[in-house]
Order: sequence, then C-alpha cells, then structure tokens
Amino acid sequence: MLKPLLIFLIILALPACTVFQSKEAVWPDDLPPRAYFLNVYQQDAANSHLQNLDQYMLWVIRFYQGSDLYPNGWNSITQTLLEKIREPETIQQVKDKMDRVGLLISGEWAKNNQTRLINTRHVSIWGNALFKSLEQGETLELIERVSSDVDDLLTQRIPSEAITEGRFYAEEDIFEYLN
Repeated sequence: MLKPLLIFLIILALPACTVFQSKEAVWPDDLPPRAYFLNVYQQDAANSHLQNLDQYMLWVIRFYQGSDLYPNGWNSITQTLLEKIREPETIQQVKDKMDRVGLLISGEWAKNNQTRLINTRHVSIWGNALFKSLEQGETLELIERVSSDVDDLLTQRIPSEAITEGRFYAEEDIFEYLN
C-alpha cells in the first residue's frame, strides 16, 4: 500500500518541479545572471515585504529589454552606444562600464516604488545624456558620471532631486539631439 501512495505523491510533485525549473529556464540570455538579482532582492527585507520575487524579476527584465511603454531598455541603449563608437579600444571599455552601472541601476530600479532609491526619471535622464555624450565625444566620461550618481544615490550621499535634466547637458541640447 505504501508503494502506490509514494508513486502517487511523486507524480503529483513532478509538475511542481518542472514549473520551478521552467521559471529558472526562461531567464533571458541577454541579461546578467538571475542569481545576482536574487541576491539583491533577498538583501532588501523592506522591499521584499512589498514586492514578491516574480514582480521584482519582471521589472529587471523590463529594465534590460524595455517594454511597450518604454521600448529602449538598457540593452538597446548600450547597443546604440557601441554601434556609434569608432575606436575599437573604447568599445570594450564602454561595454564593461555600461554592464557594471546597468547591474547597479537595475537591481535598485526594479524594486517597489516605495523603497527604491533609483526611479524611472533618473534612468531617463541618464539615457538621454548618454545619447548626447556620443555627439560630444564624452561617452566614457559620462558613464563615469552616471556611475558616480548611482553610487551616491545608493549610499544616500545625494538626494533623488539632485538628478535633473540639466545635470549633464543643458536641457535644450538634449531635446535638440533627441529630435
């Protein structure tokens, strides 16, 4: 009698195992490792009380891949920068720096609105400034400035309001470049 019950329980448990594995397996190849974000999520108890892991991971994916409302995800921004840079030695530096700052931004930006220190306005300002930096020949320098902003926001050395449209370039310069 024990064997049929055991077999029945195993059969019931198998679909749950495949569901768990499928969530792991569907993690996009063009994103940093899921384990990094799992660690960030687990380190923030205040956020995990307001946002479940699936919601958090969905926002990480949207950060990198974009969404219907904002199709230019971090991967697209990075690719655009890399395509427009002419110096081969600079390409790898830009990629490495964008990968690093993307990890820091996405890990925080994907959190619940009530707990995160980096918001969509920041990401938009940085993205616009990065595109403008191509025209100015200052991409590496600008990535460093964005990285410094991110570090300062995460350690609360600067207030959220310090990140404005005019922080890197005059507002009219950015709007002129985008049009």
